[in-house]
Amino acid sequence: MAGLPCMLLLSASLASLLSPGGTVFINREQANGILDRVRRANSLFEEMKKGNLERECWEETCSYEEAREVFEDTEKTNEFWNKYKDGDQCESSPCLNQGSCKDGLGEYMCTCMEGYEGRNCELPTRKFCSLDNGDCDQFCREEQNSVVCSCASGYILDDNGKSCISTEPYPCGKLTLAPSRRRRSASQAAHSAEDPSEDGGDLDPTTDPFGGDLDPTTNPVGGDLDPTKNPVDLLGLNKREPNSTEVANSLVRIVGGRDCKEGECPWQALLIKENNEGFCGGTILNEFYVLTAAHCLHQAKHFKVRVGDRNTEIEDGNEMVHEVEMIIKHNKFDQKTYNCDIAVLKLKTPISFRMNVAPACLPEKDWAESTLMTQKSGIVSGFGRIHEKGRTSVTLKMLEVPYVDRNTCKLSTGFSITSNMFCAGYDSKLEDACQGDSGGPHVTQFKDTYFVTGIISWGEGCARKGKFGVYTKVTNFLKWIERSMKAKARPQGELGVTATPMSLD
Repeated sequence: MAGLPCMLLLSASLASLLSPGGTVFINREQANGILDRVRRANSLFEEMKKGNLERECWEETCSYEEAREVFEDTEKTNEFWNKYKDGDQCESSPCLNQGSCKDGLGEYMCTCMEGYEGRNCELPTRKFCSLDNGDCDQFCREEQNSVVCSCASGYILDDNGKSCISTEPYPCGKLTLAPSRRRRSASQAAHSAEDPSEDGGDLDPTTDPFGGDLDPTTNPVGGDLDPTKNPVDLLGLNKREPNSTEVANSLVRIVGGRDCKEGECPWQALLIKENNEGFCGGTILNEFYVLTAAHCLHQAKHFKVRVGDRNTEIEDGNEMVHEVEMIIKHNKFDQKTYNCDIAVLKLKTPISFRMNVAPACLPEKDWAESTLMTQKSGIVSGFGRIHEKGRTSVTLKMLEVPYVDRNTCKLSTGFSITSNMFCAGYDSKLEDACQGDSGGPHVTQFKDTYFVTGIISWGEGCARKGKFGVYTKVTNFLKWIERSMKAKARPQGELGVTATPMSLD
């Protein structure tokens, strides 16, 4: 009896199919819905077939893993997947100024051409002097998110706004070799004048800027110098009391180094006494002006300036001797501390530039302090003693001296290191400037140009362990130098200079 209900149900179903309104077949849509199956990417059949982009991702909705199987490369997969997932973000070409676009998921990234930056490369690149000097050949300053290049005297800025082109046959700061030109000479120093104040206004070149005559019988520093007085007392320093030998050797000085090659130190000048003996150095600034140390003016009553010399015992035709027309010494020079140890000499006749004779460049202050004086080292040169107790050199020597950290410099000495000084040299290496080099050049190379950065001033002995050379910081006096080279003074008579125990040489 239990099978009776089942038989009745089957009979009813067959009757409905055989009824006049029924049909044996169903429509195609229904049939496809019944017969269609969900394809599985990880089925055995799928895994056995090589990936196909059309089958995997266009006929079906694919996963990142399936796309990766097709491309077999992560970068190509990512490039496809970003577009496949949310469209091509680069289709509208959002990157400007020929920048290239890379699509991402919901974003894009522009790679900009040189000179542009910003999300869409819409902004000119901000340039900074701290990065490769702003691509400038020489001076660099920042203005309105960009850099402005400029050049030293004797150069003009190229059309590219970066390069400096010489306008003179012997431009400043270049190691120029050229055929000799006509030799010039002169006789002896004559007139002098005190300097304009460091912070004063512009000078009137038609008037005497120095305010009165100098008394040739007095010490131009202010107050008479007593040659019998102990040099320690003259120093007047309380940090420690060095003995007289230390003080006598404190005052500067090229130990070590090497001879200047032909045309290698063309800005070197030599101050010579009436007997042609050199006693101090100098730096040629232009055809009429030479930079030196103020303390050198106390070493000889009469002196001249010789340029083009590489060997004091042999003449090669490039040497020239010039009379000094005017001496401009900084009026704040302190004989006790050697603060403001700087002077400018105006020559009676112009220097004829030639082989071994050319000026060094004067830099711009901010650029020099941020770029030049952050270089590893500078170059000093001179005819000074070849060791502390030795004789002076007959050949012009040069030496590379590293810049020394200011705190290290101060800790190395009991003497005062003012803001107008800096240290350079070696802690233990036996190389230094020495007596006879005073007033000479400290220059720093940038690219292929040399700029004046210091004046050899003083030091404790020569090449002593733990001691450094001390130099006048020229960047503090650039305006003073500029004003001094514009100054004109009435003849004041001969400047009285007295040799004293404080002499550096």
